[in-house]
Amino acid sequence: MSSDLANIHPGVWRAHQLASDTSARIPSGFAALDQQLPGGGWPTRNLIELLLKHHGIGELRFLIPVLRKLSLEQKKLVLIGAPLLPLTPVFEQFGVALNQVHLIQTDKPQDRLWAIEQVLQSDSFGALFMWLPEEKALCSPTVLRRLQYQATRSQGLSFVFRPIRAQIQPSPASLRLCLTAQSPNSLRVHLIKRRGPVLEQAVLIDLPKPQGALPDTPHSQELVRALDRPELQTNFQTTLQATGNYTSV
Repeated sequence: MSSDLANIHPGVWRAHQLASDTSARIPSGFAALDQQLPGGGWPTRNLIELLLKHHGIGELRFLIPVLRKLSLEQKKLVLIGAPLLPLTPVFEQFGVALNQVHLIQTDKPQDRLWAIEQVLQSDSFGALFMWLPEEKALCSPTVLRRLQYQATRSQGLSFVFRPIRAQIQPSPASLRLCLTAQSPNSLRVHLIKRRGPVLEQAVLIDLPKPQGALPDTPHSQELVRALDRPELQTNFQTTLQATGNYTSV
């Protein structure tokens, strides 16, 4: 009977086990985290929610391994509505191929949601990073279910950033993580939803350092801080406009 239950459907799993399904997985770049993620990595064809107390705690550095991997595979990285952006040399110092980074900014929240849905439907990205508008009507369960459905029809990774207070709200996302700062160079990652047993303890993540820079030198520390600094947004947009990868809607 137990073996029969395991073969009913890939979406069915025992409560004490991590689920496995047919969607592709991409390693997070952190072994301790991959051990806790169903399938051993970030799931494609699903919404992945990252819940933050505030921006700039290291959420982009947390995603650097997947940014680097996909960009070097010549897959597009699309950022929609990002509130904080680094200088372009900083991305390069972390090994991300800048020609694969595409930024979309909108003047109106409803236009941002429209842009997100258009990119999801295009299925032409390696990873989509979306910061949802905070208006209730634009981040309602109905909207999230629609985005989750569209994500299941795409081949890439779909990350959505939301405020940490959203953790008490229902979500169709198959994977939800709360990110909190442990130190300037580390995060505590709480998996509050996954297809598997509840994980009581947080996973401690040491954030990546720039390539070619010695640890704990003033130069490396400046590059690390620059990845999350809001005052550098204008320079990044200017460079992307020059390369054709910046779009304003």
